[in-house]
Parts: sequence; structure tokens; C-alpha cells
Amino acid sequence: MTEMASALRNLGVDASRIRTEIFGPAPAITPGVMPTPTRSPHHPESEATDGPQIGFARSGLTVHWDARYASLLDLAEACDVPARWSCRTGVCHTCETSLLSGTIGYAPDPVDNPADGNVLICCSHPVADTVLDM
Repeated sequence: MTEMASALRNLGVDASRIRTEIFGPAPAITPGVMPTPTRSPHHPESEATDGPQIGFARSGLTVHWDARYASLLDLAEACDVPARWSCRTGVCHTCETSLLSGTIGYAPDPVDNPADGNVLICCSHPVADTVLDM
């Protein structure tokens, strides 16, 4: 499909008239983030010593929540836990993640709630100890 789109552009077809859909593996979606060398997940700088514990199950990291972060996504980024996102306002669902345990709240409320058992990390914060599938 990539070669076909290129061939059509080379024939003079306006790019706005070319539509493709590619099926298969693709790189992670992190709009707004430039490719940089990745660091292993780690505790954030000046980590809180109280507050709900947040477990990032896939990353093997558990840290305390700190209200200085606007969302669970902000905390994940401070810890270099790989996260997908796009909007940061609960609209697009790119950041939708499995909630393995715990309770979260939203600010702002998402336009459309995530599927049962999932959470939108871009606009959520923990209400109690929480474990995410990240």
C-alpha cells in the first residue's frame, strides 16, 4: 500500500485524493513526542512518600501518587513508563489502559467513558491504591 500511494503521487494524483489503510504492526502512537533514547522506568524525581500507590504492572514499578501531577499519564511520563496518548482531555481514547485494581477519578470527565475495566490515563487520578497494565 505504501508503494501504491507513492506511485499514485508520482503519477500526479493529488495526495488529498489518495486513501490507504495498512494492516499489520506499526510503531507506538505517542503524538507530540519526538523519538528519543528510551530510559528504563524509574521512580520520579522527589517522589512523594505518602498518597495512593500506583503500580505499573508491565514496567515492574510502584510509586506513590503526588497531587503535583495532573493525571496518571503525567506520572507515567515522569517515570518514563511507556504510554500512548494524544489528547490529554478524555476525548480520543488513545491512552485507554486496563485498570487491574484500584479506584480512579476524572478531571475533566471524559466525553465518552472507557470500556469496563479500563481507564483513560490522560485525565484520571487515583482515589486509592491503583495498578495499571503499563
